[in-house]
Amino acid sequence: MPRTMKTLSALATLMALVPTTAPGAYTVGSPLAGTVRTTTYYSSGAFHGAVDISNGPCGTNPITTGVVGSLSWNVTLRTTGIACDMAGGTQNEAAHTFADGYTFRLLQFNKSANSYDRTCDRCSIGIEGPDHIHLQRDRNGTNITTWYSGYTTVGEFLSLGETVGVF
Repeated sequence: MPRTMKTLSALATLMALVPTTAPGAYTVGSPLAGTVRTTTYYSSGAFHGAVDISNGPCGTNPITTGVVGSLSWNVTLRTTGIACDMAGGTQNEAAHTFADGYTFRLLQFNKSANSYDRTCDRCSIGIEGPDHIHLQRDRNGTNITTWYSGYTTVGEFLSLGETVGVF
């Protein structure tokens, strides 16, 4: 009997370490099939506080909204076409602000025929911009990193819609 109790205790401890989805939580799926390039810190050690995902040449890969749950996405276009260098500053943004003041954003995508304001769940919103797509959760200017901690790592390849994190 003591061996059984030790086994059950060990299993309970391990289960506590596995990320779980809380009731009412939102799952963030990868907006494109690609490789995680950066998370909390840049390779230089500077704070980044978001997830960057890339899949190759700028302007060729369609991207979708990243959060599943019938959210109303506000798509803000700051460039008129395809800008494939960082100096071009494709700061186009799809964002949803929640009632608690937190905002989830997808940044640095290029405009396409699908880039317009609307309510959608996993809809196409543009094409990959220069270098990567940037996924960020923030509140009052402070980036929140807990939503992806334990779910994804730098260098990992994610399929379209595969879980990047949960909040």
